Amino acid sequence: MAADGDVWHLVEARRDDGGATMFRIRELSPRLALAHIFVVELPYPVTALSRLPDAHAYRKLALFEDQWVVPACHALGWELVALKIEDGSFFLYMYGAGEPEQLMMKLAPYDAALGFYDDVDPQWGEYSTLRELLDQAKAMPKPRPKPKQKAATTRLRKAAIAKPKTKKKSKTR
Repeated sequence: MAADGDVWHLVEARRDDGGATMFRIRELSPRLALAHIFVVELPYPVTALSRLPDAHAYRKLALFEDQWVVPACHALGWELVALKIEDGSFFLYMYGAGEPEQLMMKLAPYDAALGFYDDVDPQWGEYSTLRELLDQAKAMPKPRPKPKQKAATTRLRKAAIAKPKTKKKSKTR
């Protein structure tokens, strides 16, 4: 279950084929007593070249997560640890000690298109991979802020302040 004080990070990564993948990874210490990993796939329609979700898909994910996944995890003792957004699907990663079938039965009524994957992962190997992505993202240098336009503004002010040279009018009669 995700608590209010949890720290989540957004991480952009690249797949082997170069496609973009977004992750939301929860920062927590592995709880090895939760030996099963359970992944729920929530597909969304791909309508843009980026293959990223549109606003409707994000609203659907928020509803599924807030009203279905978090309450089910809380009731059954599972921990939501990550979300992956890739190529037409949201993937929600959870770890728990109970039977994955119980969690699946709580979530399945939400949408017939849901996919479920589970495995035994007592060392939290999948989460370790996600944490490596997070650690790599944290180690990247932060982008430098762009310099302000002060130099150009200063030149313009100086040009406006400088007095133009005036030609003396010659007196002709």
